[in-house]
Amino acid sequence: MNCIKYLSAIALLVVIILPACKKEKASAEPTITSIRNYAAAPNDTVVTSITPGQWVVIHGQNLKNALHIRFDGVEASFNYGDFANDMAVVQIPSVIPFNGVPADLLNTVTYVTTTGTTTYQFNFNYPAPVITGLSNETFFPGDSLYIAGSSFFLVQSVQFAGATITKYNVDSMGTRIGFVCPPKDQVPGGIITVVAKGGTASTTKTYAVGKPSILLISNENPNAGDSVYIVGAAFKDIQSLVFAGATISTYNVSPDYTTIGFVCPTLSASGIVTITTLYGTASTIFNVNDINTGIVGNFEWGNSFGWQWWGGASLESGDPNSGWPPYDPLLAGNRSMYMLLNGTPMNSGDGNNSSTAIRLNAAQWVPASNIGDAPENWALKFELNVAKPWSGGSLCITTDINGYMFRWEPWSSPSGPVDFQTNRWLTVTIPLSAFRANSATAGDGKGAVLTDLTKLIGTSGNTGMYLYMHNYGNGPTEKGYYAGFDNIRVVKIK
Repeated sequence: MNCIKYLSAIALLVVIILPACKKEKASAEPTITSIRNYAAAPNDTVVTSITPGQWVVIHGQNLKNALHIRFDGVEASFNYGDFANDMAVVQIPSVIPFNGVPADLLNTVTYVTTTGTTTYQFNFNYPAPVITGLSNETFFPGDSLYIAGSSFFLVQSVQFAGATITKYNVDSMGTRIGFVCPPKDQVPGGIITVVAKGGTASTTKTYAVGKPSILLISNENPNAGDSVYIVGAAFKDIQSLVFAGATISTYNVSPDYTTIGFVCPTLSASGIVTITTLYGTASTIFNVNDINTGIVGNFEWGNSFGWQWWGGASLESGDPNSGWPPYDPLLAGNRSMYMLLNGTPMNSGDGNNSSTAIRLNAAQWVPASNIGDAPENWALKFELNVAKPWSGGSLCITTDINGYMFRWEPWSSPSGPVDFQTNRWLTVTIPLSAFRANSATAGDGKGAVLTDLTKLIGTSGNTGMYLYMHNYGNGPTEKGYYAGFDNIRVVKIK
């Protein structure tokens, strides 16, 4: 009987000990009860959402001997020697590829110690998406495109130029959304909108499939037989090209659809340039083959002659049989009269508005009714031929109002002066917004950008003008300058 009691006592003891051992092992497993801001009280509040790179304090039990701490499956670096048993200070990984995280790991912290593992659910504070641009501003149906930006995490919808994109790929870091441009009838044009987990991003700019645009024309006043180049975008599937009223039927288009080249026919009138493709139409708002509209000086005998017969320039003729003004074969290709600036190398500080200048009479640059327009809506234009290499000195352009200047230095490069030469007549376009204030510290034409037309051309819009060479460099220029100027005008470009 005593033996039976003794065995019963041992059995009871085993029963009591075994559950106790199991309970002790279970209590060693880590647990997480909350995640708080890493800040002094009272700012150490419980976080409802956290951000990549943020420092937090994990509260719980049995946190001391951590082997791994993973946020959305991404390892966080830490020093477990600094942990207490009931709290761990850790920085959330600064880079989390949310788009590549398996669904079951999203919004989780996985905490692994030497005695066990626990998983804690939380909310990430996903950053708002940002759109920075489109891979190609010119696009056609079937083109592969991508929207560039940041925080394209867990994208929910993509709207592109009026089309709903249903098939797209997003990289794991949320910086690009790739897709194929739909057929033209599905892309009427519009903005880009991306809806992601962190919010919505939209562009203010609108996009249209294949819409052509004209950036510049190499020579807006060409002679018959001259080569002319139109530079822009989306010159694909051209249906018609009209230049100053003349239909151009023979032309070449560059492989990237940005340039059209043709030989100018005989022109009988002024007019705009219009290019029509399968995807739209692009037109200039200014005329080509026009030496009268907005003219400051075209140097032809008559009311628009413009030159004050003053300064260091000379009057030249494009007619080899004119006798006077003299003809210059280096500036051939212009059959009218023009001005020549011809100078030797200049020492530092050389050049001024008398001995190296073309001085022009007052003219109406902008109609008085447009004096409140934005300066970028208007441009100074002229035909130019630089017949000899030019590699130093500034072409300064200013008005009788004084205070603002445009300094043209086409020879300038980050590595130093590079010879600039045209060997033919080209059209130069300078938006009036490119004029800058003269600054005592930054230099002439290097100050504030022109934002008010009256500061350049006065309240009436009628002013004189002069162009002159000046050497702002610390040393002498290596070469002089030799350039013809014609048809100086101001026209509306927007």
